[in-house]
Amino acid sequence: MATNYRLIFFLTGIILFSSLEFFFSYRKRELQRKDRWPFNFLLIGIGSILSKIMIPYGLAYISILCNEKQWGLFHQVNLDGVTELILSLFILDFAIYWQHLLFHKNKWLWKLHRVHHSDIDLDTTSALRFHPLEIFISMIYKVVLVFTLGLSVESILVFEIVLNFMAMFNHSNLMLPAVLERWLRFFIVTPQMHIIHHSVEQYESDTNYGFNFPFWDRIFRTYTDEFSSQGIIGQKKFRSKRDHSLTEMLKQPFI
Repeated sequence: MATNYRLIFFLTGIILFSSLEFFFSYRKRELQRKDRWPFNFLLIGIGSILSKIMIPYGLAYISILCNEKQWGLFHQVNLDGVTELILSLFILDFAIYWQHLLFHKNKWLWKLHRVHHSDIDLDTTSALRFHPLEIFISMIYKVVLVFTLGLSVESILVFEIVLNFMAMFNHSNLMLPAVLERWLRFFIVTPQMHIIHHSVEQYESDTNYGFNFPFWDRIFRTYTDEFSSQGIIGQKKFRSKRDHSLTEMLKQPFI
């Protein structure tokens, strides 16, 4: 059932934001969709298969185990379901912010994460463009969080749906009205806020780490309001059409 919900929201996000950015695009593309989309989808597919092989029952099984054994922080305090869900969403988002920052600061982890940043055309499918090893490491990180916090299955499901949906939104090549965008970015990460994080200039890509909420960037002073450079995105070393093939993306961290 949980898998069905995730699939429905995933397909809804892909169709919705891909359609909107087709009619209301923010930037002109450098490559055609056929040169990127198949490989971005294949990349997330391989990563999902790898995670399923290594952790066959997923985070839900870990959550059920924690509930049976009463492991984790939330099993030691008496909270109602709604409060626990809201706290879980904020804590998980906070944890993902620091995970994202670590993938930028650690030299080895950056080589994996660089596959995501080497995309020179940011759009909805860029939210899927992560190296399979990064997806697996991220899954291990979430397993630790589930054990530590004792997260419920409902909290995990809602967070994963929100995270995936928001990632597709803020990676989309969608032009939002300026007034609406300025108002929205006080509460959520917008495409115009997140694209700065994909700047080819490191001093800009080392900002705006948030996926769902912009609060953490503002609190920890990693927030940037707008491009101060020329607004070129991607990586200087990986700008050819060939660099976006599945084979090249898989071997990129080991070059």
